[in-house]
Amino acid sequence: MKRLLVIAAGLVAAPVVAQEAPTTNDGLGDIVVTAQRREQEAQTVPIPMTALSAVRLEDEAMVNLDRIGAAVPNLYLARNFGTGSGALVFMRGVGEGDSIFTNDPPVGIYVDDVILPRSTGSLLDLIDIERIEVLRGPQGTLYGRNTSGGAIKLVTKRPSVDRVGGAADLTVGSYGRVDARATANLPLTRDLAVRVSAISRNQRGWGRNLTDGARVNTQDLQGGRLSLLWEPTADLTLYATADATRDRSSPRYPQRFAVDPFVPGRFTNEFVMPGGDVDAFESADTDPLNRTDTGGASLRVDYRAGDGITLTSITGYRALRSQIGFDQTANPPGVGSNVILLQDQHQHSFSQEVQLAGTAFDARLEWLFGGFYFNEHNDQLTAVSFATPAGAGARFRNDDFFNAPSRGAGVTGNWSPYEPRLDTDSYSAFGSATLTLGTRAHVTGGLRYTDERKRYAVRFLTAPDTVLVLPDGRAARRRIAERWTDLSPRLAIDYQLVSGGDDAMIYASLAKGFRSGSFDGRARNIGFALERQSAIAPETVWTYEAGIKSSWFGRLLRLNANYFRSDYTDIAFSASRVTAGPPEIFRRNVGDARIQGLEVEWAAQPLPGVVVGGWIATLTDRFTRLTSSPGCTAFVADERDLDLRFTPSFRYQVRGSLTQRVGQARLRLGGDISGASPYNIALCNEPQHRVDNAETINAQAALDWRDWGVTLSATNLADRRYNTGSVGTIGYPVAPREVMLQLRRRF
Repeated sequence: MKRLLVIAAGLVAAPVVAQEAPTTNDGLGDIVVTAQRREQEAQTVPIPMTALSAVRLEDEAMVNLDRIGAAVPNLYLARNFGTGSGALVFMRGVGEGDSIFTNDPPVGIYVDDVILPRSTGSLLDLIDIERIEVLRGPQGTLYGRNTSGGAIKLVTKRPSVDRVGGAADLTVGSYGRVDARATANLPLTRDLAVRVSAISRNQRGWGRNLTDGARVNTQDLQGGRLSLLWEPTADLTLYATADATRDRSSPRYPQRFAVDPFVPGRFTNEFVMPGGDVDAFESADTDPLNRTDTGGASLRVDYRAGDGITLTSITGYRALRSQIGFDQTANPPGVGSNVILLQDQHQHSFSQEVQLAGTAFDARLEWLFGGFYFNEHNDQLTAVSFATPAGAGARFRNDDFFNAPSRGAGVTGNWSPYEPRLDTDSYSAFGSATLTLGTRAHVTGGLRYTDERKRYAVRFLTAPDTVLVLPDGRAARRRIAERWTDLSPRLAIDYQLVSGGDDAMIYASLAKGFRSGSFDGRARNIGFALERQSAIAPETVWTYEAGIKSSWFGRLLRLNANYFRSDYTDIAFSASRVTAGPPEIFRRNVGDARIQGLEVEWAAQPLPGVVVGGWIATLTDRFTRLTSSPGCTAFVADERDLDLRFTPSFRYQVRGSLTQRVGQARLRLGGDISGASPYNIALCNEPQHRVDNAETINAQAALDWRDWGVTLSATNLADRRYNTGSVGTIGYPVAPREVMLQLRRRF
């Protein structure tokens, strides 16, 4: 820790390492985005979207991707159950709660147009980000597979040949937090520049395991990114990036739910609080395991061929190694079952996209055609450990997947360890065109064809690389191959209204999204996996939408609103049931549902330096068809009345800021409050998985003077400790109130 402080202090003091000043923005000025794969002002794009600029990210102290969930209507984004860097994302009720690689996330997360295919490792730190674009609703035509819920696009700052520049900042805060970040922009020649950024994030932890007194929920992460921009001619641009992250933060510790004193066998949604402290854990897991290493590289080539035609190639490679072991019961030693889930995942993927874009008919038609190829491999040694140590010195051997495995009495029931594998090849061709009609109207049409093939394999082990032999002499392994094809269209029309100095655009659209089929990678029952397991059908989402985007009173007021209806077909759920041992995880297509809602975003500048804004969002959902019972009749009489996960009927955010000049300094005071009506986390709507107190308050005070800046910020100011995710009889409380002080320098 002393070494980190010395390094960070040096970064702040050194004039050769510091970050460029944020891009200027008038608060209600529009942001240029590439949601439709071409540059447009966000207010002219007929897609419901939220664009977050670099200025807003810094002003509101959004340093990690999980902070943007409160800034976007109908987006739930949090740290996934038990993981240190996994993203749990639901948009408009469409999402995935299980991070296992056999389940593709239906909300795509992209960095510089390269998809992050796994939720593990995708909860990114927001360093050196130019903007974030959140596109709500199916984006299947231009973004392809696994964007049936929407897409989140992170655009990083590119190197510049204009000048040497950069920044560094040092943050100290609650629970021993010490973070350091740095960025440098270095022109090498008149047409070549490089940009380097680095981060170190450390925290002692905001909980304590009473079993051994150790701090838990710690943070220990280091990462960096290198980017290179080369423009050898006026017609050719090459942009290359490489990044790597090392995460040794502890897995999130769960807390038990309290037993319902009035209903035997049931639990309430109140956390057990040992000694009156929700952050006091009584876990037998005294050897938590989390070692996650992620990284990748990308190359984008843009060639402007003349006559308005541009050829673009986007090549991406991603790799992941994640070892994790975390408590699934939160029981003290010797009390009930002590169950640890162990996973050792290896992943790598390659993607290649080619686009050809241009105009025709005197630029009245803008068109784009392209092709996309994606290849991915995953394998994961998985174990469920029933080890039951006792006493303060007891330790699970979380680095040994063959220690005290959970197994049935014979070789036809549950078995551990086991190793699922998945190989994917996906091919697609797509096109989109926008035709201008008159001076105010546009019609956009698009279509994407996808051909996807997956090969799933599973084997059950008795020792490392030793496959279980069944009584009939067969090896306990199986392979399943499946192929799916999909055609995803999009049609949109928009009309620009003009009234004096005000602007308003109305639009309507229909679009389809496709989430590829999956397999039950949690299935560890030998009889099921070897004899009865089959592929799980793809999901589709058809969304019908109408909205308005408007600016009034000389852009002092911005008001956007839209209403949507989504038909959600062949919904695939990973759910859990409480058992005497570990929670039973199962996956299946349960049926179809209809989701609809209203989303309203607004921002206003009533006085110079004063900006207020926010949003409201509604959701209503109901199953329209059940293909099979999900086994929830103990909680609802008619299973069609089950609420989909993370679908509160009402959500909101209100934010405000005051910015004033104080001599040569700039003072900003700001804050926001967000909340939601009650919602359910689990499929069966069990009482313990219902969240009824989700509300968060954040605040910031910042002073900038010349090249220096200081920000005092607080998150979860009211210390509201609601449940962010749960399985079985355990849940994960949201992080407590934290106060941070950041010192930064730019040049």
